[in-house]
Amino acid sequence: MTWIEVVDSAVKIGLGALIAGVIAFLLSSTQHRNELKKAKIEREFEMLKEVAEKVENFNNIALRYWSLSSDWRRRLLLDSTILPSSNLLDSQNDLYDSFSELTKAESLLLLFGYDEASVSLRSYGETVISFRKRVSSLDIFFDESDAASYRESMIDKRAELFKILNKIYKMI
Repeated sequence: MTWIEVVDSAVKIGLGALIAGVIAFLLSSTQHRNELKKAKIEREFEMLKEVAEKVENFNNIALRYWSLSSDWRRRLLLDSTILPSSNLLDSQNDLYDSFSELTKAESLLLLFGYDEASVSLRSYGETVISFRKRVSSLDIFFDESDAASYRESMIDKRAELFKILNKIYKMI
């Protein structure tokens, strides 16, 4: 074997190894990038799921409070001596406690950069707060149409939030 043949073989082997190394590096980099994207999508999906669960739990508590307090105010129109029931007081305490879950859900949305959903969530919470203030103030007239209006507003705000969450889900 001559020195030219040896150099020729070495160049061929070296060039083949270099090409294989570059291709392996590119494939590995692409695979790593794809795994990072997949993990990000999974984290965002879990976050959306957690936010939806927290909002739904809050919604159940808020609607229970709406029902009990609206009923109490309706009966109060007929008999001004009726005191809030223990169920209503318990429901009011549950509502106070559930606001922390709503705040956690808002924090998750802010952490992931979903400002529009965060604003919508806050608007939903403020609607419930507005209802609570209105229904608990005995100085302000409150009847069934007011109760129905607040319920519709709460349901609309919740639906608006879930439309935004759905839009985020579709973008992921």
